[in-house]
Parts: sequence; structure tokens; C-alpha cells
Amino acid sequence: MLKRVQLACISIMIGPLLQHPAQAADVVLYSSNDVETVAKVVEQFEKQNPAIKVSVVRAGTGALMQRIKAEAANPLGDIFWSGGISTISAFQDQFQPYNSPEESAVPAQYRSKQGLWLGTNTHVSVLMANLRQAPGGQAPKGWNDLADPKWKGKIVIPDPQFSSASYVALYGLSKLVSPGVYAQIIRNAVIVGTTSAAYQGVANGEFAIAVTMEYAAYQYVAGQLDSVKLVYPAEGTFLSPEGMALIRGGKHPSEARKLFDFLASKPVQTEIFKSAFRRPLRIDIDVSKMSALPALDNIKVIALDASQMEAARAEFLSQWRQIVASK
Repeated sequence: MLKRVQLACISIMIGPLLQHPAQAADVVLYSSNDVETVAKVVEQFEKQNPAIKVSVVRAGTGALMQRIKAEAANPLGDIFWSGGISTISAFQDQFQPYNSPEESAVPAQYRSKQGLWLGTNTHVSVLMANLRQAPGGQAPKGWNDLADPKWKGKIVIPDPQFSSASYVALYGLSKLVSPGVYAQIIRNAVIVGTTSAAYQGVANGEFAIAVTMEYAAYQYVAGQLDSVKLVYPAEGTFLSPEGMALIRGGKHPSEARKLFDFLASKPVQTEIFKSAFRRPLRIDIDVSKMSALPALDNIKVIALDASQMEAARAEFLSQWRQIVASK
């Protein structure tokens, strides 16, 4: 146990891993999802599969991808759930093909053609508005509005160097609006180091607008914080789909496939949405029937090429730093 913790000093070990050493029937789950969500689904899985115990290693997606790569000669994990599909794709050599019986419910664009990963949920980039802090009590209607001088210092944006969701939103925004508008939006904004600092800042009234993820903003709407409103920009917005994969060479392939199917299933995806508002990619789950959120088909989405976006990361971030430095 101590060796595993030392190997994963960047990780937080939670749930069953703290309760018992790994046994022959254990499956090791690497996850970047929040602690509460992971603990809940692990508990449900173990109740339905009492012969299988789940050990969990939790950390950020990037850190876990690097760990999986470093362990390739002797994999210690069995399954990864869940992180950005573009990031998973960049490490696809580390994953084992598997065609789950649940995959037919997921649109083809969110599935690996080789069966190396399967989409689970998607984040939607939104503007989170605090109407008490917004000029005139009015939320912006779209991205272009944020270039107006009246929003200077009232917008908060997570640094895309540290937030993958912010990177998707800003990369997409740079393709959608003119270079001048894009630069002015950044100059109007306060840049923070974490995603949570942005949406919490708006909820607490420190800022009027956050560029953030739908699920993070909606938790305040669902909690009946009347001052908070979600804006789906009129020009269109962007998706950050997430997925999961079986680790190549994992020592418990049968147990890992069972957990994979469980995590991809309609009941589990439905429960995750109800508790954490993470929008499922399954076409047989309509979140508009369970919440005040619109169905995905009713959101104007601007498609982004995940491979191009990943390839452009270094150049984009370099340009980002230049604009921020010129503020």
C-alpha cells in the first residue's frame, strides 16, 4: 500500500483502496472525476458485483496519462475514467480495444473507430452571469458582447494552461470571433489559475461573468441562487467531450470490462447527471426532462477538430501568454 501511495504522490487514494489491499479479483480504476462521484459509483458497482472490489487512484487527467505511459511495461491500472477525449486520443497507444455493448447509444463521433475509447459525457462552454454584478443587471447575449469596455475587470477566465475546459473554450473562441475582439475579451478579463476559482468567483459576487462549464454553473441554478444565470452564447459554443478506456495490459481485463460497461450504462449515466449535472453523451438520456438545462440538440454547437486543437496547443498558449502580458 505504501509503495502504491509513493508511486502516486500526485494522486489522492480514496474509497476501497484505503480499506483493503488489492486482491486477485480487484480492478484498479484511474479516475480524474471528483471524489464524491467516484465513491458513489464504486459503491454501486461493488453492491452489484460483490465478488469484485475496486481500488481507486484519483488525479488529474494529464498526470494519470503520464502515469499510465510510465507503467506501460507493467501496468498497475486496469481502466481510466474519464478525461478529455482529445487527451485520451493523444495516448491511445496505451489503451486496449474493447467494444462495449453500451457503445451503440453513443454517437459515432464520440467513439474510437478502433474501440480504444468511448465517450461518456460532455462539458458545454457557457457564460455564467451574476446579474447583481452585471452592468444594468443584464447578462451578455454572446461572446462578442464581452469585448465592450463595460465588462473590463468583470469577466473571469481560468488560465487555459491549467484548465482543459478553458483551453477548449478559448481555442474555439479564437476561431469564432475576429482577432481584435478575441484580444479585447482577454484584456477585459481577470485570469485565475483554476476552473473553480472562476465559477465560485461569480457565485460569490466577485465577478459578473465567468467563462466556464455548464455543469459547474448549473449547480448554483439548481441550488436556487437567483442571481446566477447561464448564457449559451448566440454565436454558438463548444463541447469538451470526455471518455474512458481500458488500459493495455491491465491485469484484470474481465473485471475491467464489467466496470467499463457499468460506467457506460444508462442507469449510471443518469444518476451521475442527477447528482453532478455532467451531461451524458448517450442519445437515450434527455437531460431536459430531468433539469432546466436544454437538450443538446437545442444548443448551437460549433464543431472543433480535436486533433487540430491538440496539435495547436503549444502555439495557441504562446499567443495567449503574449496577449495576457500586453494587458
